Amino acid sequence: MSFFRPHYRATTPRVSEPYNPRAIEQGESIDLETQPTVQPKHRHKLFHRATSIFAAALAVRLLAVAYLAHVHPQMIAWAFNEQGVVARSIVTTHSFSSPYHDAHGPTAWLGPVYPAIVAVVFLIFGVQSYASALAILAFNALCSAATGVVVYQLGKEAHSEKAGCCAGWMWAVSPNLVIFPLIVWDTSLSALFLASATLLTLRLRSAKATAWAAVCGALWGVAALLNPALLAPLPLLALMLAKQWKHILLLALVAIAIISPWIIRNYVVFHKLIPIRSNGWAEVYFANGGVAHHPILKSMEYQRLGEITFTAEANRRAVEYIRTHPGDFLRDSLHRAESFWLGPPTFTPWTLAIDVVALAGLILAHRKSRPIALQLLVVLVAYPLIFYACLPISRYRHPIDPVLYALAGVAIVGMSSSERLSPSWVGNQQGKSMLECLRK
Repeated sequence: MSFFRPHYRATTPRVSEPYNPRAIEQGESIDLETQPTVQPKHRHKLFHRATSIFAAALAVRLLAVAYLAHVHPQMIAWAFNEQGVVARSIVTTHSFSSPYHDAHGPTAWLGPVYPAIVAVVFLIFGVQSYASALAILAFNALCSAATGVVVYQLGKEAHSEKAGCCAGWMWAVSPNLVIFPLIVWDTSLSALFLASATLLTLRLRSAKATAWAAVCGALWGVAALLNPALLAPLPLLALMLAKQWKHILLLALVAIAIISPWIIRNYVVFHKLIPIRSNGWAEVYFANGGVAHHPILKSMEYQRLGEITFTAEANRRAVEYIRTHPGDFLRDSLHRAESFWLGPPTFTPWTLAIDVVALAGLILAHRKSRPIALQLLVVLVAYPLIFYACLPISRYRHPIDPVLYALAGVAIVGMSSSERLSPSWVGNQQGKSMLECLRK
C-alpha cells in the first residue's frame, strides 16, 4: 500500500488496449486488472514531481521564516501564546494546565496534539526560547510543504496528473499560503491532516485492502485531537460511502480508539463529559457580544470562576443570545461567512480568485467523477459552518485550502484542454472506450 500510488479510475476499457503511461498522466480510465504494473521509469517520474513540489514549497517557506527572523525578530516570541503556555506546563509540571495568565489547574481548552509537539521542541531547544520558536516555525513550514504533495495527489484523484501538478505548484509558490507557517499554532498541521484524511477517504470507494480504512481512521482520529472542527465533514462522507460499510466501520473504530483516551482523561479530571475541547460554545459567545470576557483579556472571569464554570456560563450566554437575537445572529453570521471566504483584506483579490476558479474546477471534477466531486463539496461546505458563528480569524479557513487549490488546478488544466467540450461519457454511447473518445 502506497500513499502516493499512481492514479486510476474504475471503468472497464477493452482488455486488448495496451498500457499507456500518457493516459495515466491525463487522468484517463485504466482497469488495474487488465494492465501490467506501472513501469519503474514512470513511477520514478511521479515521485520526482512530488518531491520537486515538496522541495520548492519548503524552500519558499523557510525563506519566509529566515526573512522574518532577520527583519522582524521581535515577532518570533511566545508572549501569551496558548499552545506555548500549555507546552510549558507539560515540560515543567508534567500537567496539561491552563493556557491563560493567572489561571491554574487542568484544561481542555486545547486539543492535546500540538501542545505535545511544542513540548518536545521545548525539551530540545529550551522552554519558550527564541530557538524553540524558530524550530516550531520550521516544523510548520515542513507540514505546509508536505501538504503540497497531498494537494498534488488530490488534483490527480479529482481529475488528472496535469491537474495535480498544477495544483501542487500553485500551493508551493502561492504568496498568501507562506504566512500560515509563521503562526505558532496548529494551522499548518491541521491543513495537512484534513487534506490527507480527505484523500484517503476518497480512495476508500475503490480500495479493497482494509489497511486503507485503518490508516484513514487513524488520520481522522489524530485530526480530531488536533482540532475537533476537522471532523465536521466526516459524518456526511461516511454516509456517502455507505456501500463500503466494512471500511467505514473499521475507520470509525480506529478513530474512536484514538480519541477515547483523551475523552476519558477529561471525564476523570473534570467529572464531566467533554468531547475533546471545552471551549466550543464559548467561542460562539466571544463572537456574539462576549469578546470582552475572553480569558486573554482583562476581565479575569475565566481565572476567577475556573474553566468548567466559565465555559458553562459562556455556553448558556451564547444559547441565550441566539434565542433572543436570531436576526442579529443570522446577519452577523453572514458577515463572518463573507470574511471566511474572502480572507484578510491584503489577499482578498487572490483569495477570491482561488474561490471562483475552484468552483469551476468542482464542475469539471463532477464531469470526471460525480462521487469524488460531491465528497470534495462536502468538505468545503461542512467544515466552515461552525466558523460562521465564531470570530472571523483568517487561519480558520486554511485547513480547506488544499481542497480549493486542488480544484483550482483542475479548472486551469480542464479549461485549457478540449475536455471542457467533450465530456468523458460521449464516446460510451457508441461502445468506445474512454481512451478513444477523449481528444488527444
